[in-house]
Amino acid sequence: MQYSANAENLKTTTADCTEFITSGITNICEKFGPRPCGSDSEKNAQEEMMKELQPYCDSVVRETFKVNPKAFMSFVPHAGACLMASTAINTAAAFKKISKKAALGSAALMGGALAGIVGEFLLYKKMYDPLFKEETSGNVIAVRKAKGETKRRIIISGHSDSAPEWTYTYKLGSHGVIAVAGYAIAGLAYTAATTGAILKGKAPKKMALGQLAFLPAYAGLFKFVNHNNYVDGANDDLTGCYISSAVMKYLSDNDIRFENTEVVAILTGGEECGLRGSKAYFEAHPELKNDGVETIFIGLDTVRDEDFMMIYEKDMTGMVKNDKDVCALLKNAAAKQGKDVPVGAIPLGSTDAAAASQAGIKAASMVAMDPAPAQYYHTRLDKAEILIPETIDKVLNIVLQAVCDFDENGI
Repeated sequence: MQYSANAENLKTTTADCTEFITSGITNICEKFGPRPCGSDSEKNAQEEMMKELQPYCDSVVRETFKVNPKAFMSFVPHAGACLMASTAINTAAAFKKISKKAALGSAALMGGALAGIVGEFLLYKKMYDPLFKEETSGNVIAVRKAKGETKRRIIISGHSDSAPEWTYTYKLGSHGVIAVAGYAIAGLAYTAATTGAILKGKAPKKMALGQLAFLPAYAGLFKFVNHNNYVDGANDDLTGCYISSAVMKYLSDNDIRFENTEVVAILTGGEECGLRGSKAYFEAHPELKNDGVETIFIGLDTVRDEDFMMIYEKDMTGMVKNDKDVCALLKNAAAKQGKDVPVGAIPLGSTDAAAASQAGIKAASMVAMDPAPAQYYHTRLDKAEILIPETIDKVLNIVLQAVCDFDENGI
């Protein structure tokens, strides 16, 4: 069907939906506060959003999955511990307090640090999960069925959990967190060079002592993530949850039911601990790939900063390629709404669209956040008070346009 935000005789407008979104986010933040993955507050917030979705959908369910929430970001302090131990071994070896062969242990420790960074952060593998307490999280799946035979399916998604605070983003801002991370990475390179020199018998004592300059960076990694203080996550990512819900509200309130297109809203859990919720959803639903229904996934994450609106064709720090046709669908929808949205790559991190792409589902994500990152990103500043309704409204219109375009033409 053709989409028009200004069509006559609308019972509910996108302006009404934007009010639904902002008031809903405010309610969740005030009523439940931060929502760590696997917590009662995450579950209770999901159940609240389920109640809101039920009038607009044919079915709303919550599927649970097991998760080890604190495992994902543990690669950061693990790297710090490995690098501090490597520094101690290298220094002792350079001063001949221990055999230079001990530097092999230093190399192994650095290999362990790198394995954690690559495996957990770049590839989102479950590297540390067995070491951490298991909890139960869930995904909310809301479905609005087609009138007739289902030939197409569009999934729109946001994540309902919120993140532990990133200490240096809050205290130092975007440049500060990059400086801390860069300092530690430079130390890793220097310590690796020192290890190599020791193994070759060519490491001067001054070089070994130079490693000590990086100890503050390594120690700082233990404070990088504060699991004692989780954030409200109003923008990241209740905006994605409520825009997904608002699509269902708009269609229902205006008596729009597509002939052959099923619309699904998914509010995932566990995104902040390594896309665990979206991965669990696609593992539980292999039929999405082979039921003969053309299926696409649109992930919405952190919708606030209009100047930084972007469609991600490369996800998971560039390691996963999203679908070019879904990217084009969103870009064309944005153009019809008068917005030129660039297509690019996420600089660091990932969105739930990466899990969809890895599962073989055509997917892309759309965000609107300063990638510096913004100072509210994963900090206590991410509250309902800093929502920007105008950006939310624009993204909602783009998504509704994309839904209608997909219904009409597929991809």
